[in-house]
Amino acid sequence: MNAISSHTTALQLANESQYLGWRAEQALGSPDATLFSLDVDEASTRLSDVYNSNRLRLAGQQRDFRMRLRTAQIGRLGLATLSFGAEIEIEQSGDRPFVLVTTQVSGFSRVTTAAGTAEGGRGFVVVDSAGQPVRKRFSGDSERCNVRVDQAAINAKCAALLDRPLDRPLCFAPFSSNNGMVERRWIGLLQMLLGYVGAAAPVPSEPIIHNLEEAVLLHLLLEHEHSYSEALRRGRNAALAPRHVKRAEDYIRTHAREALSLERIAEAVGCSVRTLGEGFHKARGTTPMNFLREVRMAGVRGDLLRDAPPGSISEIALSWGFNHLGRFAADYRRCFGESPSETRRRTA
Repeated sequence: MNAISSHTTALQLANESQYLGWRAEQALGSPDATLFSLDVDEASTRLSDVYNSNRLRLAGQQRDFRMRLRTAQIGRLGLATLSFGAEIEIEQSGDRPFVLVTTQVSGFSRVTTAAGTAEGGRGFVVVDSAGQPVRKRFSGDSERCNVRVDQAAINAKCAALLDRPLDRPLCFAPFSSNNGMVERRWIGLLQMLLGYVGAAAPVPSEPIIHNLEEAVLLHLLLEHEHSYSEALRRGRNAALAPRHVKRAEDYIRTHAREALSLERIAEAVGCSVRTLGEGFHKARGTTPMNFLREVRMAGVRGDLLRDAPPGSISEIALSWGFNHLGRFAADYRRCFGESPSETRRRTA
């Protein structure tokens, strides 16, 4: 992209994000959906109730501080706008199981993560991953439009695209490294979502909202870089996996609760252990035993999310072949961004 085209795209992005702010003002302006505070400590507490626990520090004038958080829920997505009225710095712990995508609609922000620091004005998009602390500094006139996506929902969509359970946390690169077109498409999605906030919801609109949710998940997984991006890019080749690999996957899913070994799996599908391992490595980028662990982890989560799962968490984990319970709990949190007990509480 040449300098003129790049400048034009930047102007379009700024204008579209400014319009997004206006749309959000109209859609989220209900007094019942607004949290307001003139006190920094109270604002920090209120934000912790909605997002991650945080530490809020005033960098501007106290007399200008006016925290306003306006929220709405549409389907499984949480929408909000956030402003402070004064220059502030906030440190977020990343301790809650969700992905937060923030879009600058006015003012300026500087964001620091383990991946580095980036800053920007209108149209600056940041993706906060579960488990990843972040520090942000906002100008006094800053306002951001936020979308909260449940970690379980985006994990499930990623696993469906991969056609296998996730074996490690799904973490996003916080900053985009493109020419602004991804941000423009994201803002277009937000504008469509805002059109359904607060409106009467007749039955015909439900599939539209559902598909908008799906579009958000697909946009994040396919257009933003993350820990499974390369695996998704290999998806076309993975679909052409050898027959013995697909048969092994079916066998593992069917017998995941049993004591399985490489030798037993290879024998069941009629190939050598070496051939089986090489097939999984080339087609799936993993090993048969890692795939087994992923299937078992997903099985435990499925049992915990049932309305009335029988047995204790330990019993459920043991029934899926996890004999080292301390290691299981740590691996579960890495996979799903929450502990097994937190998963179970959501079904209580």
